[in-house]
Amino acid sequence: MGQKNRLLSLPAKMVRCLGREGWNVFFYKLHQKLARTNEYDLWLAQNEKEPQDPSKLVYRPLISVVVPVYNVDTGMLRACIDSVKNQIYDNWELCLVDDCSTDEAVRETLRSYENQEKIKIRYREENGHISRATNDGIAMADGEFIALLDCDDVYSVDALYEVVKLLNEDAGYDFIYSDEDKLSEDGTKRRNPFFKPDWSPDTFMSLMYTCHLSVYRKTLLEELGGLRVGLEGSQDYDLVLRVMEKTKRIGHIPKILYHWREREESTANAISAKPYIIEATRKAKHDALERRGAKGHLEYLPDIAMFRVVYEVTGNPKVSIIIPSKDNYDILRQCVTSIREVTRYQNYEIVIVDNGSNEENHARYAKLCADMDCKYHYEPMEFNFSQMCNIGARVAEGEYYLFLNDDIKVEGEEWLERMLGHAQQPHTGAVGSKLIYPGTNQIQHVGVVSFAVGPGHAFLRFDDDRNCYWGRNKLEYNYSAVTGACLMIARSKFEEVGGFCEDLPVAYNDVDLCFQLLEKGYYNVVRTDVRLYHYESISRGYDAVSPEKVARQQREMKKLYDRHPQYRGYDPCYNPNLVRNRDDFTLNVLHAKDIAAPEPTTETWSADKRLRYKVEDFLDEEPVKIVGWAFDEETKDFKDVHVVVKDTNGICYKVAAGHAYRPDIRDAYRKKRLAFAGFEVVFLKQSLPKGTYSVALVCQNAGEDIGTITVE
Repeated sequence: MGQKNRLLSLPAKMVRCLGREGWNVFFYKLHQKLARTNEYDLWLAQNEKEPQDPSKLVYRPLISVVVPVYNVDTGMLRACIDSVKNQIYDNWELCLVDDCSTDEAVRETLRSYENQEKIKIRYREENGHISRATNDGIAMADGEFIALLDCDDVYSVDALYEVVKLLNEDAGYDFIYSDEDKLSEDGTKRRNPFFKPDWSPDTFMSLMYTCHLSVYRKTLLEELGGLRVGLEGSQDYDLVLRVMEKTKRIGHIPKILYHWREREESTANAISAKPYIIEATRKAKHDALERRGAKGHLEYLPDIAMFRVVYEVTGNPKVSIIIPSKDNYDILRQCVTSIREVTRYQNYEIVIVDNGSNEENHARYAKLCADMDCKYHYEPMEFNFSQMCNIGARVAEGEYYLFLNDDIKVEGEEWLERMLGHAQQPHTGAVGSKLIYPGTNQIQHVGVVSFAVGPGHAFLRFDDDRNCYWGRNKLEYNYSAVTGACLMIARSKFEEVGGFCEDLPVAYNDVDLCFQLLEKGYYNVVRTDVRLYHYESISRGYDAVSPEKVARQQREMKKLYDRHPQYRGYDPCYNPNLVRNRDDFTLNVLHAKDIAAPEPTTETWSADKRLRYKVEDFLDEEPVKIVGWAFDEETKDFKDVHVVVKDTNGICYKVAAGHAYRPDIRDAYRKKRLAFAGFEVVFLKQSLPKGTYSVALVCQNAGEDIGTITVE
């Protein structure tokens, strides 16, 4: 087969990658795709630890595990029951409710457990479906908490222990959920883990993400009347929708504690197997909106079989669109024109804040504002995005502020009202939008994550046609932060947190504002149905281009986390089991094949200004992990990178690094070859003699000390 024909046989995305980025990047991505096949197995081997000792728990509540049973494979039923009996936490009872199974083997299996301690069994005389059967189980339970379990699924051995462990940290939780994965029908293979965020109400209105393991305070279930009959297929979703209306004491355990059996006819396999679920989900959401008195409607998204909640505007509040700008007339005119041409919601004003355009542009700005009926505030000063936004807020008249970059082009007539409707919700802090690079279908923004290496955009430059991790680019998700390039907030909440921090003049001021909102108990959200174009960095250029800008960015990141230390390396809307230094929401796996072996070396190096680098993550653990990027400043080319560790006697060991794909560095410096400028160094400390070692990053003959490690 010729090269042309071979290329035609490749997946379209791979071909696009080849054309855009060359063979090196192509083979890297192909390798990553193949390596991902066994990635979850690697993650399990590295992360599933031996269960802890439950005897140290002080608070030991009785947990009643409720299992509705109907015509299930008896082998699966025994596995389910045994997973409860094998719990390392022993203060439990098992409440089994047979919903009038027609398969006699099921009843025979249940009868074999009738006389066993801590197991209760009820046999219904007529089939009532899962809601009635579950409610019967709740009624027969004596536990302080109710844990739900499907009759073909299984718990991990430490599931109830982890729940009680969390309750020992805070006994006030009313509802607790965990991460989960899928179990093959024969029980031999685990796959498709679902790593969830901490409680996120807008995310939950988008999709039922809490699922399993689910543990409820019994008195709360009794107050709610248990599961609603008639919502079968979404009965658990409806229950949690009602739970969130009664309590905010909701806890999340970021561990895989539940294994959801994959069966051909189950929802774990495909929602199309039970089409009535779609209608049940619609009704659950519709009823929730009605109970809460929230104006809104549902939009069905057939590609993902989900309903989007669209909050409708209450009243006719004024929105002030505040746009900082300087000497950027053509781009500003495009932005303002697009607003005036497409926006259906009419009660808004546009406020232009100019921090010192030259005389010619000052006059052009003034005329544009006069022609477009915009307020124009001219105040020469050093660039300070926070200060400019705060000035705009002070001269604005609106009840809601929309901070908008001048390099945004809006589209879709409903964009403003959809953001406004959501901003009106009492729990909402900042509302962001989906931003797309112009001339492409690539994502620039669908939310900001506080990674271990600092704040970063989720799914940066991903194709928007792709369904990103559990629909994060298709549905409304809570994020810890949204970009200030398009951010709406109620005036009252903006004033409550004191506006933008003016000590952060360029970077992370939007993240700081969002962190402040989180600390006040609000939730930030991205409306992915508001799709705008962002001509990013036309105004100021890329932050990573010069050493000065890089240094400034690092100073402002430090200031951000000094103000909000609880979010350093932690994000309540992310999951710690996902990768810590990239935006793709993949598993945080150290590949065994990538663990390097330190080798003795006599290598020497010297500081070299041509070496441009950044260490983004340095974990002095077992194994040691160092992540970052480096390249030759003079040639703008990546070079082979390694680490040298040196003990107090001057004995050195060389550790090889693997190249990591970094399109952000490529784009920032506009050099294709820098797509490989990232590096990852992973090695075992136990391969080194005991002692303290200095660690240097070395690129050819240039190097810099970056930290120390201790081998005990």
